[in-house]
Amino acid sequence: MLRVLLTALLTLVATPLFHGTCIADESSISDTEVSRLKPGNYIWEPWLAPDGPMTIIVNLSAQRASIYRDSVRIGATTVSTGRRKYRTPTGVFRIQAKYREHRSKKYKNAPMPYTQRFTRSGVALHGGGVPGYPSSHGCVHLPRTFAKILFDETPVGTTVVVKSGKPDPAVANEGAPAIATADASASPSALLTTPSRGE
Repeated sequence: MLRVLLTALLTLVATPLFHGTCIADESSISDTEVSRLKPGNYIWEPWLAPDGPMTIIVNLSAQRASIYRDSVRIGATTVSTGRRKYRTPTGVFRIQAKYREHRSKKYKNAPMPYTQRFTRSGVALHGGGVPGYPSSHGCVHLPRTFAKILFDETPVGTTVVVKSGKPDPAVANEGAPAIATADASASPSALLTTPSRGE
């Protein structure tokens, strides 16, 4: 019963987040633009949607994150997520705490600028190395400049969706972008997993 209730609740919460995010026009950032980003690069166009709730979608397969405001993609960046044995957890989360200057308690006092923690175990979005492949201890590394921009824009409570985002091979083979928005056919309960270690 609890599982059914949780699934229904997540469906209600997640459905509006993805409505209209696949429409391509001049007033949003295209999938093609996002797929062309090189490691450490980002796009930031907040004027496309100056007001409204924000959502951050991290695609582990593509090593990209897209930022939506009022269902319009206003930003995109390359990321570096958890490497082998330190996988970044998938699911729907909310930013729980923010720290402009933070240092890791687990990993030799490593700097974690512009930390936005989204799990209890410490997994967070923060400035870090973005070499073009998963290299973190579970967190989502952002280019430092973009981490600051995002930190200044997002309030505590902002939704963070982390998904495996395996691209459709047929689409990927045609040279289309490897990044995908939410898969409408995915079960919301499938998004919930036990968080892995953060940094």
